[in-house]
Amino acid sequence: MNTMLYKIFHQNIFEVIDLSSAMFMTASVLVVGYVWTCMRASRRQKMLELENTPHRVLLITAHPDDECMFFGPVIQKLSKMKDVNLFLLCLSVGDFEGKGSLRKAELYDSCKILGIEKGNILLCKNTLLPDNPCVDWDTILLSDKIAEHVEQLEIDTVLTFDSYGVSGHRNHISIYLALFHLVYNKLLPDYCHVYSLDSVNTLRKYVKYIDVLFNNTSDFKCTISTTEQNCVTKAMQAHDSQYIWFRKLYMKFSRYTRVNTFTTISAD
Repeated sequence: MNTMLYKIFHQNIFEVIDLSSAMFMTASVLVVGYVWTCMRASRRQKMLELENTPHRVLLITAHPDDECMFFGPVIQKLSKMKDVNLFLLCLSVGDFEGKGSLRKAELYDSCKILGIEKGNILLCKNTLLPDNPCVDWDTILLSDKIAEHVEQLEIDTVLTFDSYGVSGHRNHISIYLALFHLVYNKLLPDYCHVYSLDSVNTLRKYVKYIDVLFNNTSDFKCTISTTEQNCVTKAMQAHDSQYIWFRKLYMKFSRYTRVNTFTTISAD
C-alpha cells in the first residue's frame, strides 16, 4: 500500500509540475507578445508624430514649472525641429505663495534650458486668473485670450492639458474647458488643431518605464532619451523655489519626464 501511495504521489506531483511549467511558458509567451505589440504600436505613434510636423505650435500652461513637470518630452522634440516655431503661453505667474516675481524669472531660466526662445514666452498676469488650486478660471475670459494669441501668431497646433489636468488642478482643467469651448463653437481657424495631454492612472503616472505595457490610444506620442530626460530635470531645477523633496521624487519617477501622449480635442 505504501509503495502504491508513493507512486501515485510522485505521478501527481510531476503532473502538477508539468502543468505549472506549461502555464508559466504560456504566460511568458503572452507577456512577451504583448510587450512586443505595444512597442511596435509605440514606434508607429512616434513615426506618425514626426511625419505630421506642425509649424507654429502654442503650448498653453497654467503656472511656471508646468512646462517641465508635464510637457518636457514634447518640448524637447519640437524645440529641435528646424521648421517648428514653438511658443509658450503661461496663464499665471505662479503667485499662490507670493513668489510671482521670482517664479517669472525661474520660468525664463527653465525655458532657456529646454530650448524655447525668450521672445516666444508669453506670460500672463491677470488678477482674474489667480494661481489657486481651488479656483476655476472663467471660460469666456480664457477663450478670448487664447483665441487672440492663436490668431495673432498664426498658430496651427495647440497643446495643453486634458479634462483632468494630470493632477486634478482646477487651473489646469480650466484651460481644457476654454479650448473645448473654442473647438465646440468653431471659434478657431480651420487650420488650427488642438491636442490635450493624456492624464493616466497613478501606476502609469509614477512608474515611468511601465508605460510600454499599456495600449496607447492617443493620437501621437513623444518618448525621449535619458540625455533629454536629464535636460528636463535640469530645467525643473531652475525652478529653485519649487524644487522641494516631493517634486524631486516626481521628476525621478514620473512618466511625464519621459513620455507625452496627446489626444485630439474635438467637438464630436
